[in-house]
Amino acid sequence: MKQFILMGSFVLLTFILSACTTPSFDPRGLVPEDCAHIDNIDDWQPVWCDDFDVDGAPDPSRWTFDVGGGGWGNRELQFYTDSINNAFIQDGVLNIRAIREAHQGYEFTSARLVSRQRGDWLYGRVQVKARVPQGRGTWPAIWMLPTDVVYGIWPNSGEIDIMEHVGYDPNVIHGTIHTAAFNHGIGTQLGFQKTIPTATSDFHLYEMIWEPGRIELFIDGVSFAVFGFNPEINLNNENFEAWPFDQRFHLILNLAVGGDWGGVRGVDHTAFPNAMEVEFVRVFQRDYAGMDRQPPSSVTQLTERASTPTSVRLHWRHAEDDVMVSHYELIVDGSVVATTSLNAKWVQNLRPNTRHVLEVVSVDFAGNRSEPRAIAVTTPSMPTLTGITEATAYDAQRGITLTPSDEGSVERHVTFNTSTDFIDFILNVEVAGTYRIHYRVNTQSAAEIRFSRGVARITSTTFESTEGAWETITSDVFTLPTGVFTFRVTSPRGNIDLAYFEIERVE
Repeated sequence: MKQFILMGSFVLLTFILSACTTPSFDPRGLVPEDCAHIDNIDDWQPVWCDDFDVDGAPDPSRWTFDVGGGGWGNRELQFYTDSINNAFIQDGVLNIRAIREAHQGYEFTSARLVSRQRGDWLYGRVQVKARVPQGRGTWPAIWMLPTDVVYGIWPNSGEIDIMEHVGYDPNVIHGTIHTAAFNHGIGTQLGFQKTIPTATSDFHLYEMIWEPGRIELFIDGVSFAVFGFNPEINLNNENFEAWPFDQRFHLILNLAVGGDWGGVRGVDHTAFPNAMEVEFVRVFQRDYAGMDRQPPSSVTQLTERASTPTSVRLHWRHAEDDVMVSHYELIVDGSVVATTSLNAKWVQNLRPNTRHVLEVVSVDFAGNRSEPRAIAVTTPSMPTLTGITEATAYDAQRGITLTPSDEGSVERHVTFNTSTDFIDFILNVEVAGTYRIHYRVNTQSAAEIRFSRGVARITSTTFESTEGAWETITSDVFTLPTGVFTFRVTSPRGNIDLAYFEIERVE
């Protein structure tokens, strides 16, 4: 009996100790079997790789092809194929080869390999050892595009150019990011360049380290480009417009011919066939969650940077963590409303002229949460739905004419000239209920005036000519919920002068 009790106590103690012990971290826990021959880089583990050690076509379990012509948005001259003539492995090297040959109306063929749905990553360390071709008109690239296009088509969801090279400038390597707010289409592109005298003769290691809020590019282990998020210069941008790099991206290897950049100094037709050669591709990731042992700190320096009646811009200093903060939760009056990996955020859909308590919570990759950091803000007031609104107090308009008015209560009135003219008003509906509108109008013919919420019609009122005199026309009743809405006034038929309208709550 004593032996049983002792044994039972030992088992219970062992169970308690096991339950209270933090699981040990496996420094090779992310490594797949086919990348087991690659060593870690510090705590970066190889999670995806291709050493191109089997001659023939690229491995279809790792790569697929983008096929087609059309210029690819840059007026490029090649047609991309999936032919082994344009992409093949020989003696441990992937060749992406551009050939001068007629194909489906194009003068050149080439290849564009993509890892999409075979290799997609959120954050990581990418290494590609490659030699770029020599020849005017070549345009090789090692780059990344979003897999899930969370924020919309290019450039909204972003682009990361780890390496670009144009043949007319053979000793220069470029690294660039593209976003909705920063791209070459609007003259705001963010990029760096580095002189590499042996870019076309030797293999070099092109590398990217991408973590929340930061991207750094390297050549042969030397940093040459750092991209990050600056909340001050992005005060008027939504976070994704400046930094959409919080979603999965995939890798692209391609060799273009000509185009808006590669062909700016023409194409040397004698330079083809030509190829970008790649010795290996390796992707590493850190097991942030497995490494993590402590919750992150709270953010500091939480401030209200800007506000509107329905939104507040918050800035803060990044929190500290024993490994890395994954993201921040934004909480409004006790409810989580948004997340971001950055240290600023516009908090939307607030009530005007209202005191709100806004909180920011740091969250790490293991799901550990910090204590919240709170700030109380009072949003500015804004025009309300009820009462008199002068027609000239619009927030937006199209097509209307402003005219000095003989209606005694206003200096100028609005004239609707065509059915597509409109005036918009952003108004706060403080109380849900039933309403009607009284318009102060003047028209020489039978007419119609329409009131809409956005483009959805609320009520439409027809009336006869006022024969040059100002009259008050009243709409049918309608219902509205509480909230801040954009209301539109239009005149589908007839030229109408509008001095003001008054919205009355019926019940």
